[in-house]
Amino acid sequence: MAHDGSGITAVEAATADRFVERALLAHRAVAAAQAAHVAVLAEAHAWARSIAASRPNATSRTGDLELRDLAAQVGAALRVSDRTIQRRMDEAATVSELFPTTLRAWSSGEIDRGHVSAIVEAGLPLTQPEAREWFERRALERANGLTPAQLRPVARTLAEHAQPRSLDERHARARQQRRVVVTDLDDGMARLIADLPAVLAYGIRDRLTDLAHHAREAAAPETETADINDARSLDEVRADVFADLLLGGAPTAHGQMGPKISARVQVTVPVLTVLGRSSEPCLLAGYGPIPLSDALELAAAAPAWDRVLTSPVDGGVLAVDRYRPSSSLRRLLRARDEHCRFVGCRLPVVRCDADHTIDHALGGQTRADNLATLCRRHHVLKHRTQWRVEQVGRGLLRWQSPGGRSYVDRPTPMVRFVSDADPPPF
Repeated sequence: MAHDGSGITAVEAATADRFVERALLAHRAVAAAQAAHVAVLAEAHAWARSIAASRPNATSRTGDLELRDLAAQVGAALRVSDRTIQRRMDEAATVSELFPTTLRAWSSGEIDRGHVSAIVEAGLPLTQPEAREWFERRALERANGLTPAQLRPVARTLAEHAQPRSLDERHARARQQRRVVVTDLDDGMARLIADLPAVLAYGIRDRLTDLAHHAREAAAPETETADINDARSLDEVRADVFADLLLGGAPTAHGQMGPKISARVQVTVPVLTVLGRSSEPCLLAGYGPIPLSDALELAAAAPAWDRVLTSPVDGGVLAVDRYRPSSSLRRLLRARDEHCRFVGCRLPVVRCDADHTIDHALGGQTRADNLATLCRRHHVLKHRTQWRVEQVGRGLLRWQSPGGRSYVDRPTPMVRFVSDADPPPF
């Protein structure tokens, strides 16, 4: 059997090449399907905008109501947050309207989502159509043969050449967009993100690195034979120093929480856990399971806390107790809902309204079975569009879209509940 000199037979080489060809065809098909999805969202975006423009007496406050409505219908059907769908519709419109050649190349499978992202991100600051078209044409030429990661710096360089304004002018405007945001992660973690001038961002990282090295040196043994008692990686120490400086002003041992956080804690306690017959996890309202050690540290420093008793049958809220009493009904809603009750929305309850399902003006009573927590966005959507909602007992809400589709939203404790009859697979 013939070999090619590397130990691979000609038959093996041909088989491998067929796998490469099949993978390439599948990759192009996926890219084309993604582009088709984006095209649909862009078309939907344009339709909603045209409907909004045709409405008499449209205001800036209600100008995107049609877009919100359509995003809510698509999101509910796809089981995706309507805010996410609306953002994707906006992004799709951007690609379709500002980078049409890129969308066509994506549709044909010549490039994939990563290449499109690199081109759009670099080209968005170009506001003049001629400059943007020049950039897009050259970026697509360079995309052939490059990975998305390789294309990004090339695209940024091309965009810089196409810019009519200097970098200093653009940087001055960009500084006005600096911000800090938090996104949830798994396993009791979250990511803190700060948009800062690059010089400051890299300066902060360098200083954290220096402080982390000092912290590790301080924890190192005085003699070469002693054991090292700080097993944290440099990344761990850097993250701990970052938290220590912002929360306490000075580093602490191993990034401990200590008295730095003063929280109002909502502790969810399943009834069977109280009786010692269950090991349901500690739950942080608005997030989910957190380690017992973190929950105890927070509770120790908290000026007030809620105790929420939940049903062992379906996880529904049974009762709420608090050391510093406030309105019992609002406490019950806060414990039951935890976030906006529109389909897929996760906006925390503290940023939401207590809404009467049946309007108070129409005879709706101010009771738990006629109240639900809605963020302002979905509160407006409920009252100003054809979305309808009814309470069907135990805090369950049945939403009906303008197109007649029905969705049931369950209170968070019930969604989290895992029956003993259906244990995890381990």
